[in-house]
Amino acid sequence: MDETKNIIDELGIIALETNIKIAGVAVVSDSGKIVYQTDNWDLTTQTNIILNVIKGDRSFVLNDVEFSVVETTTEGIIGTNDNGMGHVIFVPFQGGVLVSYAMPRADPPKTLAFLKTFAMRLSEKV
Repeated sequence: MDETKNIIDELGIIALETNIKIAGVAVVSDSGKIVYQTDNWDLTTQTNIILNVIKGDRSFVLNDVEFSVVETTTEGIIGTNDNGMGHVIFVPFQGGVLVSYAMPRADPPKTLAFLKTFAMRLSEKV
């Protein structure tokens, strides 16, 4: 857990320094357990939704906001709110998924590429 927290803390610092526009982050295990989440984003009761997106759902609701999957690549999944309320980026890794809320003015592909480097560091640690 400490190692996961340290990786996410570093992610937050670098995201701020490089203007990535991430507002919340969570790490969810393949079994649906919240391993870590930032204090401002509670996904405790929504892990099944996250895992269903990884399995192929094309739309989802997190914290009462509806998102549609707009891009699925080998790197991850980008969900966007049609009303301009931001994006949710999913980056699977060995043992779980890194989930991030990106603000409306974020660049989702750039955010996905940024998160991928941290997801690789989380592999097999969850």
